[in-house]
Amino acid sequence: MLVSYKGKIIVSIIILLLDGVLINMNDYFFNNLNIFYPMLTISLIPFLFDESQKEYYKLCFIIGIIYDLLYSNIFLYHALLFLMLGKINVKIMKYFKNNLFLYIILVILNIIIYDIIGFLLVSITSYQVVEFSDLIYKIKNSLLLNILSGFIYFFLGKKRYFKHKM
Repeated sequence: MLVSYKGKIIVSIIILLLDGVLINMNDYFFNNLNIFYPMLTISLIPFLFDESQKEYYKLCFIIGIIYDLLYSNIFLYHALLFLMLGKINVKIMKYFKNNLFLYIILVILNIIIYDIIGFLLVSITSYQVVEFSDLIYKIKNSLLLNILSGFIYFFLGKKRYFKHKM
């Protein structure tokens, strides 16, 4: 295995911090012309995959809690959402061979699910007025940077051995 459990934690901490920096820089450099939305932590979820589902789910949950504490002020929102995304990823990985194509599909799927859930919650609670076109715009502008990050994560963990016996 190329990336150990400790290595995944170190990469996760770096990505959590980088996500915050890029979010702040995005507003500074592009004003409200958000050319890309960094969601590096969301695209990190498939990278965290481990042969031990228990460890994988624990990492997803912990990263979610840290994300909540640093960026959202909504305790357990991201923790539960990241855990749910992890469970979806495991279900999909059961049926497909691990390769770059699958990894990128998981990154795209995670971003779409994350954005749809956020959109629905904001719409239902009337926290902010959003339209369906806002959701499409956000998803579209999230994909480029996060697919690129997915390539980096994949090649960082490329030599990891995956057992498909879940």
